[in-house]
Amino acid sequence: MFIPSAQTILTAGLAAMRTGTGPRVITEGSVLDFAVERCVDAEGRTRCSAPFAVAGPAAGGPACYDFAWHTEGPLTHTTAEVRDAASGALVFYRDTDGEWRPEKGELVYLDFKPKVPSTGNQTVHYKVTTCE
Repeated sequence: MFIPSAQTILTAGLAAMRTGTGPRVITEGSVLDFAVERCVDAEGRTRCSAPFAVAGPAAGGPACYDFAWHTEGPLTHTTAEVRDAASGALVFYRDTDGEWRPEKGELVYLDFKPKVPSTGNQTVHYKVTTCE
């Protein structure tokens, strides 16, 4: 007769909780684009998301994040940039909505670089969720 250990029961319970719950919101909000390359500009306006933690596959986290954003304005296009919160180094970027699978766990933030000339200083609405 098989008697499951406490670890087996806990692992099965956690796996069951993850399935069927759908994507989980990691962060969402609105910021100005990164036309001025500072998270808070001289006027005190926010241009980056708040830092949030991501987990890579080795850290046991979701290991997949889905990015969606849109920029206000008639003729705009912004690229999402994921940066390391400690150093500001670019970790990942996307030109369109989609997925990111980080290689390691770290604390990051988002900024949105305008790509159409003369269209900076627009509001960007963003949402990051775990993948389904």
